[in-house]
Amino acid sequence: MARVIKHPGVGVTLSDLATLKAYVDQGREPWTSGFEQVAGSPMSRLSYGGHGPFAKVSRAPDENLWAWRNDMVAISNLSLMWYFTRDERYAENARKFLLGWATTQTEFSGRESMLDLGDYALQFVGGAEILRATWPGWKESDTATVKKYFKDVLMPAANPYGESSFGAANKGALSLTALGLMAIYNDDIETLDKVVYQARTLAHIGLRNSNDIGMLGDSLRDQGHAYGQLKSLTMLAEALWSQGIDIYSDFDNRLLAAGEYFARVNERVPTAALPFGTTDRYYLTDVTGHGWDGANGGSVALTQIYGAYVLRKGLQAPFIAQRRLRMPVDGSSFMFLKDADTSKATPPPALPIPSTASITSGFSNAGIGGASPAGTATYADGKWIVQGAGNDILWGTQDGCHFTYKALAGNSAIIAKVESVQNTSPVARAGVMMRTSLEPGAPRAWMAIASRGDAGQNMQKLAVYGGSNYGTKAMAIASATASYWVKLERIGNIITGYVSPDGTNWAATDVGRIDAPVPDTIYVGLVVSSVANGGLNSSTFSNVQITGGDGGAPSVIPAAPAMLLASPGDGTVPLRWQASFGANGYTVGRSEFSGGPYETIASGVTGSSYTDTSVANGTTYYYTVTASNSAGTSGRSPMDSATPARPMVNVATGGTASDSAGNATQAKRAFDRNSLSQWLYVGTTGWLQYDLGHTERVQRYAITSTTNPVPRDPKDWQFQASNDGVTWTTLDMQNDQVFDYRLELKTYAIANPASYHYYRLNITANNGDSTLTDLSELGLFVSTP
Repeated sequence: MARVIKHPGVGVTLSDLATLKAYVDQGREPWTSGFEQVAGSPMSRLSYGGHGPFAKVSRAPDENLWAWRNDMVAISNLSLMWYFTRDERYAENARKFLLGWATTQTEFSGRESMLDLGDYALQFVGGAEILRATWPGWKESDTATVKKYFKDVLMPAANPYGESSFGAANKGALSLTALGLMAIYNDDIETLDKVVYQARTLAHIGLRNSNDIGMLGDSLRDQGHAYGQLKSLTMLAEALWSQGIDIYSDFDNRLLAAGEYFARVNERVPTAALPFGTTDRYYLTDVTGHGWDGANGGSVALTQIYGAYVLRKGLQAPFIAQRRLRMPVDGSSFMFLKDADTSKATPPPALPIPSTASITSGFSNAGIGGASPAGTATYADGKWIVQGAGNDILWGTQDGCHFTYKALAGNSAIIAKVESVQNTSPVARAGVMMRTSLEPGAPRAWMAIASRGDAGQNMQKLAVYGGSNYGTKAMAIASATASYWVKLERIGNIITGYVSPDGTNWAATDVGRIDAPVPDTIYVGLVVSSVANGGLNSSTFSNVQITGGDGGAPSVIPAAPAMLLASPGDGTVPLRWQASFGANGYTVGRSEFSGGPYETIASGVTGSSYTDTSVANGTTYYYTVTASNSAGTSGRSPMDSATPARPMVNVATGGTASDSAGNATQAKRAFDRNSLSQWLYVGTTGWLQYDLGHTERVQRYAITSTTNPVPRDPKDWQFQASNDGVTWTTLDMQNDQVFDYRLELKTYAIANPASYHYYRLNITANNGDSTLTDLSELGLFVSTP
């Protein structure tokens, strides 16, 4: 049966929209305050007159860009206003702006067009989907006009580098998101399937642009770009889920790992980093500075990830749950807030990622480009020693090397650890290569280590992703010597180059495309060049694996996992670690003491994750992992700890808020579960009160600071309770409290909780402002059953 695309289908379904409208109509929080963010925007008003349309829009250089952006937001906001209010004037205006651009704009150009198209895809596609699926005034001819606009103008601009080519990391993820969402609107199954394939296979932009512990290609660049990449991949995954396609399951729930890693580091939990990156840059250390709160702290992506894994799949996301307690809810993220989700989707077919096995014989040898004297390749005791000459493989006509190779048909890969490079020249090289022929100057790709101790790469005569930034590039590596891992992988007509410090934490740092005609067979092997007249470069490789290898190399005890992360779940501790090369199993050790001794709680674990369910809430546990194979067992991974805890429930809902200024409208903003709103109080002392409407035994209370200046934060207070609203009992007292960052949540335990009807924060001093005091949220928490 032919597949049919469902509308609306960019992350919210008709059922989702109906639930959202019901919650807003009921005044439920934080849905209502989230919708109020939409309603309060100038682009949501019937008086909004638009800033376009224009025939040309460009980014870098910018031309008519802000006009386009504002109108795209207006299309989304006005569509939402129509749906939630059922005032058709909003839909009519949204249609006017959308069709105005669709019939006027003929060009979206500039070096960075894909960035805006990805950033605003939810707005212009989402708005168009709502109009198409819910407004009776929408016509089939309107759908056809918008489809043509997307196909002829916006989709080419979402992918300006050419067929199958994308910029790195967040840039490419934005391209995929824009293309995927527009393909859904256009009922373009062919393009949608291509986007799914690319999101799952392209290792410099998609799900594979990550490692086992959840780092993304831009994780060490800065937190804003890291979040942009995470948001794009999650937005695409959510849209695909709406179409019954589950890529959330890929790579051991990789988007859950990425969301947890992002939430963990931005909750300021000490988190070491592994060298990682993408085709723009290979990062050796984390210099981003954790605690990023831009774009509302990650609310859209983390809300979607929480819904996908916790609500749908029943998994735990402890750091995302922790961050959600203070995370703002805005006009975008409220659309993805759910308290339940029973929808289903099916994982796509298995990916065609080529496997590899060790090789001890069967290589052929060739001197490329007149390399002289002739080279050799010998194998012994798990190592290949390759000797060769040649005038370098760097770029242009330089294609002189010794090549030790196999001819391989179809998808293939080769992995090698370069143990040493003889210093016949500072740029003598040793690495891996793929070629379409053995003739000098043939299209080829290589990843190599130079004797001076850096990594080099190139995709000669291949269509390279993103231009000059991606070719003939040298990069520092996390090693004082030349010893490092390199890898090449061919899937279809795409060749990807990788580097790694350990053989599993692979960063895709170069990507190229073989243009038609695409040969079925290419030549894959080890390469050395001496860059010395009449000299041979003798280089040593270990752990050489290739597709179709004989598997005859002796097993070597694997290294310990390079990183382990533990998370504080409810009655569980989810663990993730970076896999070890050559391991076929892992053993998890646990202790209640830092440094051990460790008891084995799981052995023979075949993946790189495990959830410890034999824990007690409130106890701190310390974990390590070892890797093993037939040769033996590694040492222990770095230790990490977690203290599982039962989640607390905020019971400040459904009641009545008030303050000492008699301003109930302001007071209720402290209890709407949305830190984007705030209680702003004129004065330096005063109280904020909540009438639950019933009694509760509140065990903790929490205060979240606002985005406003620090001097307005509460400093000294009493936390009080009452059953009649007249006589108050002080349950807790705090002095000299300082909020270290904006939107920080501080939690305080009540030593002797009891059941009360009213709770009050009586502020006796702020942090210095002479006029105003404020806070974002006052939470009242009880333990879950």
